[in-house]
Amino acid sequence: MKKINILATLLMGAMVLTSCESDRDDNPILNVPATFTQLTPAIGDRVINLENSESVAFKAEAAPNYGFPTETSYWIEFTEAADFSDMSKVVATDTKAKSINYDAPANEIDLGIMKLRGYEKPEQVDKSEVISLNVRMVACLANSTDSSTYVYSNPQTIKVTSYFLQESLPQFWYMTGENIADGSWANDPEKIGTGMLPMYVKAGEKYNRFTGDGNIEYVGYFTEASNGFKVIAPKGLSNWNYGMCGDGHSLDDGEGFTYRNNDNDKGNITVKKAGYYRLTISTTDHTMKSEPYVPETPVKVYKSMKIGENDMAPVTTIAGGINHDWFATVTLKSGSLKFTAGDGTAWGADVFPCGIATNDGGAIPAQEGTYKIYFNDITGAYMFIKQK
Repeated sequence: MKKINILATLLMGAMVLTSCESDRDDNPILNVPATFTQLTPAIGDRVINLENSESVAFKAEAAPNYGFPTETSYWIEFTEAADFSDMSKVVATDTKAKSINYDAPANEIDLGIMKLRGYEKPEQVDKSEVISLNVRMVACLANSTDSSTYVYSNPQTIKVTSYFLQESLPQFWYMTGENIADGSWANDPEKIGTGMLPMYVKAGEKYNRFTGDGNIEYVGYFTEASNGFKVIAPKGLSNWNYGMCGDGHSLDDGEGFTYRNNDNDKGNITVKKAGYYRLTISTTDHTMKSEPYVPETPVKVYKSMKIGENDMAPVTTIAGGINHDWFATVTLKSGSLKFTAGDGTAWGADVFPCGIATNDGGAIPAQEGTYKIYFNDITGAYMFIKQK
């Protein structure tokens, strides 16, 4: 047996040596260059009005030489500072391209200026002010998942005028019906949290910074309901004309639901079998799917909930319902908060005003103001909606 093991080891060693020789002879070697050349923007010294522009064109002389032909992604970073040494004063565009000709969305540049200057109100922005930005292109391997292949170009300068712009929150849709919240079929925005259930952000999802579109979800218990419920889009509040309808389908079917786009009512979403379900809606293409929710551990039911020192009320109050959503209207000072159940279970996160809280998460960095606060104790999803 020892002889066989020794022979196997020798053969393995020979295979490794052969493999190494193959690597040296045939495989390309990644070389991350120090920089690449950005050409002077075609706009020159002219001032770009960001409010009236769709994009700003930037161009590299050639793609960075990684040592072999490869697909490369590009975007820009910019700052008002003299250089890029302080990354707290640098912002980047989210949109990426796979060409040395990169059209940077004007609204992303403008939003970056709002962040750099800390603007939160329209009156802070002087639309006539000419702002000089140092801009550099950034490139990386298209499939790279970290910054190890990032290459930065030489900087160029552009001049712009800005306008007030805020990043949009994700679009929140709301459920209402005979088995939702208090069962009152409410459609008044003031009834969200008592007569309507909110949907929430979905873990791992990204949302359009300007429209708020993306995938949202709700996880919870649904009682049987022949008359069912609807999911109302934001612009369907008060008028019923926009949102997901049943179109003859039950929540148990999983699909076939229809978006009402200011046309005829296509009926309610019925529930033939009570239980826990996950609903997912794409607010981009207005599609919805449902599936049974089967957790790894049994779903726990809590009797009470707080946000900080403030009591929250259960949203689901209909007979036979099982509540997993909590609501409160609270005036806050800036500070750190967690959601805490009556048994001491706590949820937190480092994101405000909406995100996914976990049992091992930090405290939520709340900002001063009056908010309507919603929380789902199954997924940990929460949102703070500021009140004017």
